Amino acid sequence: MKRTRAVTTAAVMMAAGLLIGGCTSTPHDGAADEPAPAGSSKAAADKTVVREPRACRGGTYTWFNLRDQSVLNGLAAPQRIPGKSHTMVKLTEPVRRLRTDQASLDFQGPRPDQREVLFALSVRLGFAEKDEDPETGSGLAEPGQYAEIDSGGGEVGASGRTVRLAYFSFVRLVETDFRYTCGSGGGRRATTGHVVTWGSSGGGLISCEEPLDRTASAAAHEAFRLSCPA
Repeated sequence: MKRTRAVTTAAVMMAAGLLIGGCTSTPHDGAADEPAPAGSSKAAADKTVVREPRACRGGTYTWFNLRDQSVLNGLAAPQRIPGKSHTMVKLTEPVRRLRTDQASLDFQGPRPDQREVLFALSVRLGFAEKDEDPETGSGLAEPGQYAEIDSGGGEVGASGRTVRLAYFSFVRLVETDFRYTCGSGGGRRATTGHVVTWGSSGGGLISCEEPLDRTASAAAHEAFRLSCPA
């Protein structure tokens, strides 16, 4: 995912720094795969891959059942911040993972190009422009990646009253079905599939003494509900 992704900021209560994270990918080490011995199961699998039909190029994507939302995936316990402190207070409560999300691409029909699927979805989401080079990357998490947890930390200043602050981690999770069609006449082919990915991740602070308004993200509202029970 070579593209630099735009990060979605969450609502932050008090004058605290927002730590923004992102999904990362593990680069291939560049070592060539050794050929499998003839007759081995791996060799048979390799032949199966070769025989698998590929989707033709230059087709059209149709997206449906698309969900694009800020999801809470980590949360720290509320920390009491004295209201009359004359020094910055360090946030020390650890962020605990609440869920694990893995990017994936499943399909039925001729095998689509993974890079092209993600780039087309990136265009649909507004992360990329249609006339850009797909080689620049989609900015979306690639199949097999796991969403990271923002570890939080940082310092906050006193607000004049004692408050309870909780740090939360979120991921902008995208899940959608798609249909890809290409060719014409009797050679027209269709592939259907399902994508789970994300375009950004990060973290923010909520204050139990300051209810959130409607503009705050869904992840922030969930964090408030879990950290600040009525």
